[in-house]
Amino acid sequence: MIRARHHWLYQLFFDRYFRWVFYRQFRAFEGELLPPPSAAAVCWLSNHTSWWDGIWPLLLHRKINRKFHVLMLENQLKPRLFLSRLGAFSIQPGTRTMVDTGIYLRDLLEEARNCVLIYPQGQIESAGKHLIHFQPGILRYALQTGSTVQWLFSAFFTEYGDQPKPTVYHYHHWCSFGPKTTSAELERAYQDFYDRCRAQHEAHIHLKYRPQ
Repeated sequence: MIRARHHWLYQLFFDRYFRWVFYRQFRAFEGELLPPPSAAAVCWLSNHTSWWDGIWPLLLHRKINRKFHVLMLENQLKPRLFLSRLGAFSIQPGTRTMVDTGIYLRDLLEEARNCVLIYPQGQIESAGKHLIHFQPGILRYALQTGSTVQWLFSAFFTEYGDQPKPTVYHYHHWCSFGPKTTSAELERAYQDFYDRCRAQHEAHIHLKYRPQ
């Protein structure tokens, strides 16, 4: 597996670069992410519908005030090894190295200074698919750390509305789970969160563009 190898110079450069790229492609970034409710490590779960999903959390992670990590497929990280300098580490599904990745993930979450972003769907899926299915395996290592971890659920949606550039809307919820929580229970909790966010988002867009 490929481990994260943070480097302050890469982080400084790409923080500025990604912000510049974002505002060339998008009109605005709307939503609120509150600070973590405790000092524990953060396991961050989000939906995965585009390449941009890796950029949006980078623009937000300063509000979490943790050392940022993100889990990526190894075949996507290998050609972009510079991303390991920003906190990316790899997983190779279906191989014995998944155990190494799981132990590495668990070790990261046992240190309060860390935040780990995971896309539990395991791949990019259509934004029109609203049933979020978690890939089995890796999250059980995060759950082994028990209640010492605080969980952040996020959902991102894009809308063009009446503008030539889309707006990114982001929604978040902090939660905690006991040491006996299963991956299936975690998946159901995220699905409930996602359904609420989608309903809230659709209502917001309807009101925003409703004829006066």
